[in-house]
Amino acid sequence: MFGISSAEFAVILMIALLVVGPKQMPGVLRTFGRAYRKLNHFVKNASQVIDDTLYDADRIAEKAEKYLLDDQQKQPSQQKEKPVDDK
Repeated sequence: MFGISSAEFAVILMIALLVVGPKQMPGVLRTFGRAYRKLNHFVKNASQVIDDTLYDADRIAEKAEKYLLDDQQKQPSQQKEKPVDDK
């Protein structure tokens, strides 16, 4: 959890217990848990929105590429080579 070991977590919990006090500790942990859940939910939703947007952008890019390739194949080369002036 958060990249910390259980010993470090125990030290943090003990310091929090000394600072907050034993009576308010359950309420503080409950508030922290709610905030963590909300943050986690927000991150999951944001990640899903980004994934959906990138997926849609890929589909649009594929359609545009297909359209351009089809258009290029349908039209013969209309650009004639310009004569080179030797001056």
